[in-house]
Amino acid sequence: MAAQPPSYKTLASLSRMNLLYQLQSRGTMTVNDLAEAAGLHHNTAREHLDRLINDGFVTCSPETRESKGRPKMLYSAAGGVSIELGSIRARKIEAAQERAQQLRKMLPLLQSNQPAPAGCFGPDVQRQLDALDDHLDQAGFDASRSADGEQLNLHDCPYSEMVKEHPEVCGVHYRLIQGVLEQADGPLRAVGLNLIDAPHLCVIDVMAASIERENVKSVPGTGA
Repeated sequence: MAAQPPSYKTLASLSRMNLLYQLQSRGTMTVNDLAEAAGLHHNTAREHLDRLINDGFVTCSPETRESKGRPKMLYSAAGGVSIELGSIRARKIEAAQERAQQLRKMLPLLQSNQPAPAGCFGPDVQRQLDALDDHLDQAGFDASRSADGEQLNLHDCPYSEMVKEHPEVCGVHYRLIQGVLEQADGPLRAVGLNLIDAPHLCVIDVMAASIERENVKSVPGTGA
């Protein structure tokens, strides 16, 4: 049996997905608030959060306070372009670029098989696509891009059993994909999730921010 991708092992836990869902939906929270919202003991929640932090899905920083005493630690879902140089996510993006560049040197036709959206070329887009391909591969997804590059097809969801009872998991993954594109700092954005034949086929709309259309689909668990 093939080894499971590293990120899949982290995201295959319903408790960790629930913690991510709470952070994505409610914003910055303390471990006690998260534990209560997810129905976990705070020590268990802390262990799951440490795993999510180590994989770059969650960030943690002390609260700003002027009074004496130990500050509370505040947890947030990793996202946006304001990532610090050398952070876990930044290192993952850099590593994804290096792996993709090595593959392109070995397989010159690889780029032609994975086109970028029409009108979007250059190093910024390539960096985003490299980061996204790496994230999906590490998360266990079998993914391909459409001929025009404006749709990302996710086949045979590895989290299908979890989704049956907890459809909000789809929204968590969608927001993770949005975050990866934003963190890689380029023009591409994920703007819609279409559950065509879930869990066998889901399609994500991807386009450049400059031509983004108002066609964002309703996604379970995102409020979109």
